[in-house]
Amino acid sequence: MIVCSCNIVSRRDIEAVIMDLLNADEWQLITPGKVFQAVSARGKCCGCFPGVIDIIVETTQRYHTQMQSPEPQVVDLLKRIAGQRRRMEDAKNKAAAKRRSPLLT
Repeated sequence: MIVCSCNIVSRRDIEAVIMDLLNADEWQLITPGKVFQAVSARGKCCGCFPGVIDIIVETTQRYHTQMQSPEPQVVDLLKRIAGQRRRMEDAKNKAAAKRRSPLLT
């Protein structure tokens, strides 16, 4: 399934990058920017970033379940990712509101 139509990046591509990053450092905070850099792309419209963050969360949870990582550390990491997701949504909503508001002259 294509997640980013601007760069033609699939879910499989994203999951593979995440697994590679986790294998290098299982406690790093993976961001959409890191994922896109690894596939030699960059965020253009960034509309896919919330979905990419969801894939990061799902893949990270699956990885840590398979590795039997200590639960408190996994919960902390997932809270950090959730915070990133909220910041992305807030920025997206602010940008949309700004585009909708009439220009003040």
